[in-house]
Amino acid sequence: MRKGFGPTWVISRWDEVTVEETGSSPGAPPALVLSGTAGLLMIMPPDDRASWPDRAAFLRRLRDCADELAALLENRAMNGVCDDDPAQK
Repeated sequence: MRKGFGPTWVISRWDEVTVEETGSSPGAPPALVLSGTAGLLMIMPPDDRASWPDRAAFLRRLRDCADELAALLENRAMNGVCDDDPAQK
């Protein structure tokens, strides 16, 4: 895992993720918003609309990685095993 990248957000049961339309003008694109007890994070596309297809590809990778993390969490929760928990070994 990378260290020193920035703040860490530990997900709580009250956190939400939404897509918000910020306006209809080109200067107000929609945003992905994560909000909850840890604060607020908005993922916005850059101003350069020509780069939006690349950002769309990034968001799809983000979705795929979130699905992978969800599957790992579900699997570990069902099996009751965590690699770093000595009590489980």
